[in-house]
Amino acid sequence: MINKEIPINIIKRYINEFAPVIFIILDSDGKIETINDYTNRLFGKKIIGESFDNLLVQYHQNFSIGDLANSYESECMLNIYTQDKNTQTYQFHFFKYGSKIIVFAHLDVDEIQMLSNEVMSVNQELSNLSRELTKKNVELKKANEKIAELTRTDPLTDLANRRFFNERLGEMVSLSQRKLQPLSLIMTDIDNFKFINDKYGHDAGDKVLKEYADLMQSFVRTEDLVSRFGGEEFMIILPLTTSEDAYSVAERIRIKLSEKDILKNGVKITASFGVCTLKKEESIESFIKRVDTALYKAKHTGRNKTIISE
Repeated sequence: MINKEIPINIIKRYINEFAPVIFIILDSDGKIETINDYTNRLFGKKIIGESFDNLLVQYHQNFSIGDLANSYESECMLNIYTQDKNTQTYQFHFFKYGSKIIVFAHLDVDEIQMLSNEVMSVNQELSNLSRELTKKNVELKKANEKIAELTRTDPLTDLANRRFFNERLGEMVSLSQRKLQPLSLIMTDIDNFKFINDKYGHDAGDKVLKEYADLMQSFVRTEDLVSRFGGEEFMIILPLTTSEDAYSVAERIRIKLSEKDILKNGVKITASFGVCTLKKEESIESFIKRVDTALYKAKHTGRNKTIISE
């Protein structure tokens, strides 16, 4: 029972704009005069002026709105074609109002359940697709991270390669000069490495390189960077480190290497070191050249020693 205190215009507005029901007013010939917004969304405004019978699917063509002429109120289940060519079953209610017929219709309960099941099925598929997409995105992220790692890693020693060294050194030089903090470099080269390769083979040479890389890693901090600069040459970037402290690191590495029997044949493996600390407003090129010069002096004044750049 409708509360009589509710203004009729509110009821009309609800039916016309918001209610999820078909609302149609037919003239005495069964042609469509008025529709609400829901009906318009289903069929489109093109149905104005058409016969109501034209909305029905083929196996309802024996239904005629004229059959309702002598009934004040009637109802039946009818299948209709919607604007997007879908077929849906609605529960129709017909009311005589003077020479006109007012039509209300709502989805059949079974139809609603079927649509609900379809929606649930689609939602489940979307959920599965979302999970699969998330999984693929995680795999893609890992693959990209692996690719990025490979582009900055030396494949033999697993140290940073020269490309990544250059990137990190540029960052560290900029930071050091901006904050007036010490930054040091160690450049090291395995002594007589060509002789080791020639006499004991490249497998032995690779073993020396890998074990030397592991040894250097064991003597540095997390914030330091050990990299393979090329061949048997290596670089170590030491942020917040003075030349004296860098010299101490180089010496500990040098002494430990000379004590190891890497090839298990009694052959002593040694390395030479250059140490350099960044000067105020010094360029990267000058920084690298000075540490290279220090290493050169170590190599040409007896090897197996550490020289600090001037």
